[in-house]
Amino acid sequence: MKYQQDFIGTKVDFADFIKKTIPELFTGKLNVEGKTVVIPSDKELDYKIKLSEEEDGGSFALKVSWSNVEEEDDDEELELDVE
Repeated sequence: MKYQQDFIGTKVDFADFIKKTIPELFTGKLNVEGKTVVIPSDKELDYKIKLSEEEDGGSFALKVSWSNVEEEDDDEELELDVE
C-alpha cells in the first residue's frame, strides 16, 4: 500500500519540517496517514537524492527503498541426474 501526506509552506517551513521529521523517522515516531514508518535494519537499503530543474519549476526528492524478498543463496549446489 502507498501512504502519502502533502504539505505546503515556505523554505523556512520546509527546514522546520525536516528538523522535526528526520529525528521522528529514526526514533520510530514518524507516521504517514497513521502508518508508522519503519526502515528495516536487517536489509540493504537503496537510497538516492533526485533533483529536477525545468524552466517552469523543479523538484527535490530523497528516496529510500528495500526489498522484503529473500535472495536465494548462489552457493547452493545444483544436483544433476546423469544416466
